[in-house]
Amino acid sequence: MILIGNNMDKLRVGIAGYGIVGKRRRECIDNNPHLTTVAVCDQKFKNDGVFDDGVKFFTHYGKLINEKLDILFVSVPNFLAPEITICGIKNKMHVFAKSRLAAISMMSLM
Repeated sequence: MILIGNNMDKLRVGIAGYGIVGKRRRECIDNNPHLTTVAVCDQKFKNDGVFDDGVKFFTHYGKLINEKLDILFVSVPNFLAPEITICGIKNKMHVFAKSRLAAISMMSLM
């Protein structure tokens, strides 16, 4: 979070995986005054676009990673989590992943 005078900029959040868990996470993010959801991705989307509230959506996580994000929530099936988690870390994002497989794969970065 960056302090500018008495104001704080919101941390910019992306969500990889926009099913039940990803949508729940977005509700929590959107209810936090210090966070703003910038973009989400899910393979179920037929194309890239923008929701009515201005949040971008993508069909592939690679486009999500290219957004200017501070935080990445990984809410995808276990077999996809390690690749996306590592990609977020390599792009200097704070990454929250639910999968133990992602944690094990992250150990290989150390």
